[in-house]
Amino acid sequence: MGLKFSSIEGQSKGYYAALGVLVLLSLLGSSGFMISYIEGHHVLGSNNLMPWGMTLVVAIYLIGLSAGSLILSSLTYVFGKEAYRPISRIAVYLALVLIFGAMIAIVLDLGRPEKSWRLFMFFVLNNMRSLFAINGILYGGYFAISLVYLGLIFAERQKYCRWAAILAMGWAALVHMGTGAIFGFVAARPIFYSPLKPFEFLAAAMVSGLALLIIVIVFLFKFTHRPFDRGVVSSLGSLLVPLIIGLFAIVFIDKLTHLYPSDREPTLWLMTGPFSWIFWVFQVGCAYVLPLLILIHPRFRKRIHGIVVAAFLIVIGIFGERFVLVIPGAAYPLPLYPGQIEGVWGKVGIFHLTVTDSLISVGLFGLMGLLFLLGLRYLELMPFHEAEEPKPAEGSQASS
Repeated sequence: MGLKFSSIEGQSKGYYAALGVLVLLSLLGSSGFMISYIEGHHVLGSNNLMPWGMTLVVAIYLIGLSAGSLILSSLTYVFGKEAYRPISRIAVYLALVLIFGAMIAIVLDLGRPEKSWRLFMFFVLNNMRSLFAINGILYGGYFAISLVYLGLIFAERQKYCRWAAILAMGWAALVHMGTGAIFGFVAARPIFYSPLKPFEFLAAAMVSGLALLIIVIVFLFKFTHRPFDRGVVSSLGSLLVPLIIGLFAIVFIDKLTHLYPSDREPTLWLMTGPFSWIFWVFQVGCAYVLPLLILIHPRFRKRIHGIVVAAFLIVIGIFGERFVLVIPGAAYPLPLYPGQIEGVWGKVGIFHLTVTDSLISVGLFGLMGLLFLLGLRYLELMPFHEAEEPKPAEGSQASS
């Protein structure tokens, strides 16, 4: 009884309703971008003190989710874990959709998408000593490698799949470590600056990517009414435990090293200032403590519902972790001169979430959801065994 893959029927009212909602969200996001394109970045809550906003938060969040999902697909093709083969195609396609959304977010954050071609003029128009330029190579290469990797999986070229998976896994690690280096190597921003940031970003990608993959496969198999091995979800939940502990250890060491020297004020401000509730509630509470308590509890760790709740908390918490890095990190005044700085440059930046910013962010998630649903409809992503040939009624229930 061999494992096969198929697309879903996608003929139900629920499927078309979901498509309609996602198309509407995508259009709302497009309208938000047009407003920002015409009016300027100030409608996104950006100003001279706060150059970055939610668009960049969403971008680095999606990069982490994508990298984590792609790395996890290597469990099958690199490490030979056949139990995870049924979800390997979903993991790779999900990674592609997420990195596509991240690249769009980066282009939108630039404000002038018609000039985005300049990002790819390596060694010509770009300063290749800049981490932004280096990451442009990493992101573009990541997208191309992921496409080739998925194509080889569809072609069932097992020999080449393994080598593509090794390359994709290593490149994905470089992608998110490179993203972490963009922040960690900025010595002028005390909250950003840390040699541990690349490793923290990689660990967060593994945790959040795995959590999102758990949510996607549980709901996908539920709504398509296809049988799946619950032991796979349980084992993925067990894998979350050491990953969360590792991430928490890196963050703890990072914050401890920032609190040790005499110039600890920026970190104290982060942990006790106006953004501290996001740090403690979302990053510490939702990303680390609560999921860990659920996943080590002898009762909840064996239940799919408990694992899914922990995964939801992680996905929300890691978004909070990204937010609490970008926004407070940019809001804290630059240490330009010793002593008290007079005027606007000595003030703490204030970030206001605007309607336009919210529309763009929601629209990005809507577009990615739309691409994922269309992939389920037109690509052979869903597994089944030959003795369990999917009936039209099963596929027609998808995404209802």
